[in-house]
Amino acid sequence: MDLVRTVPVRLGRLADADRLSGSSRPEGTLLDAALRQGFRPRVAHVVAEWTARLGYVAAGPGVTLVTALAAESVRSDVVLLPVLDEGAPARAVYAATARGRSRPQAAEAFVAVLREAAARIPSS
Repeated sequence: MDLVRTVPVRLGRLADADRLSGSSRPEGTLLDAALRQGFRPRVAHVVAEWTARLGYVAAGPGVTLVTALAAESVRSDVVLLPVLDEGAPARAVYAATARGRSRPQAAEAFVAVLREAAARIPSS
């Protein structure tokens, strides 16, 4: 992974770029973020699987958004640019466990890994 540690790019600067999306209807995160910046994203290619989508990015036909949690697993021939999405709501992540039961050691370890990963995500 090559994460460019620069000043974040405003999402609006990518308004003319062809998008690779998991759906032809970019509802949710992508559409909401784009609309906040005054444009509607143009989905050029629909690619459901993340690994395939990143392969398309490496080949050059478009750009895609990658969550901070997934950024560390991006292939080496893809460059990540931090994107500034002004007005974006904070994302909450929860670990769900069964009420009234003690958590197995594996669950405790998983929650610890989640906390560690969350602490590494840069705040905007």
